[in-house]
Amino acid sequence: MAAEITGHIAMHLIAHGAKTVPEKENRLLMPKVHCDRPPTASKVSSRADFMSRRVLIIAPRFSMYPCFTKMIAEGFSSIGCAVNICHVPDATVFAHDVVLLTGLSQYDGGLTRWLSRRPEKKPVTVLWQLEPLPPVQLSVFGERIGFRVAKCDWGRLPPGLAKVLGNMMPFRTQTLRLIRRWLVRPYAQYVARQPEQEGWIQFDTEIFFKAMVEWVRIRALHRAGCIDQFFATVQPRVEFLRSRGISADLLPFGYHPDWGGDLAIERDIDVLFLGALVKRRGVLVHQLQQQLERRGRKLTAVRRAFGEARTELLNRTRIMLVLLRTPHDMPAMRLLLGMACGALVVCEKCAGTSEFRSGEHFVMAELEQLPEVIHYYLTHEDERCRIARQGHEFVTRELTIENMLCRLLDQIKMEAHL
Repeated sequence: MAAEITGHIAMHLIAHGAKTVPEKENRLLMPKVHCDRPPTASKVSSRADFMSRRVLIIAPRFSMYPCFTKMIAEGFSSIGCAVNICHVPDATVFAHDVVLLTGLSQYDGGLTRWLSRRPEKKPVTVLWQLEPLPPVQLSVFGERIGFRVAKCDWGRLPPGLAKVLGNMMPFRTQTLRLIRRWLVRPYAQYVARQPEQEGWIQFDTEIFFKAMVEWVRIRALHRAGCIDQFFATVQPRVEFLRSRGISADLLPFGYHPDWGGDLAIERDIDVLFLGALVKRRGVLVHQLQQQLERRGRKLTAVRRAFGEARTELLNRTRIMLVLLRTPHDMPAMRLLLGMACGALVVCEKCAGTSEFRSGEHFVMAELEQLPEVIHYYLTHEDERCRIARQGHEFVTRELTIENMLCRLLDQIKMEAHL
């Protein structure tokens, strides 16, 4: 599940004492961030090693998920790193030990140009892929079609041309979406159909477009020699990069207090689905509502909830239902969100569950088994509470953003970059 969409990165950082400078000077945002949680053993043992590290996070100016950058910045700060954030790379890139890109495709201004100028590959550049990538079995033909799909991106047009065409095409968003769907059709037909999965057309084709945009950008950075190490948050993305000759490691996104917590309030919602009811997910939610109603249980669907309202909603929830939006990917963020708030996460079977273990941290089941599995855990409260508690403790104590960033820096150090 994406973190709270509203607000800009700078607004979040100001709330934590950050000072910003005028954008026209193209300087860095320098957050003064702190963490009130007690350090874990792994954090304490690594703090001295990382105290002097200067980290630059290059973040998109406008992103769907601005608080991801805030979480990462606070995580680096809490393990002793000096953290800066910029949107437009310039010569100050070279004043850092580590440059981190977070795998969101809309970057401004000359990223490849600046990173290719590094003297002796200093600083170390790291890509942490947070977004979906194409399926690992992507064929050569499918990849060629996919690159055509990726080029159909309004955001890649020069600003002047976009403005002129915008006046001529008032419904450009809908028009481009239709074009993308026409291009995505053969792409998805040839390469996205999965064994034991329903047909591609029932999934959100917009995700396939975004995945190809990500891959086009990553391939360009890799070919230019701009990235020293690649990480991805779930195993299917790691496997895709490896299949393309890119050495990549698994690094899950970690827990941060903004994901929520256990408020110890009454859980009066049997089952909750949180998210847009598009295409396949909308059909499945409607079917599951009918099946659970026959068992005397209610499935509540909420399209959007953010911040404290979302935390309270999930704390009222006994079971959080997760359905796939992409057939070949793994919805790790949704699992993290539900576990953080103490709900039992029941997820449709998916590929590569990374560090989450079914039956211990959450429950995974085949699509046709979901009604029976959900009903079982609603009628066996002790088992539901046990798995929910184990999942909550795992993400809030072990899978923290600080621990994941320590792992990232340890990996860089092991590769003799630092």
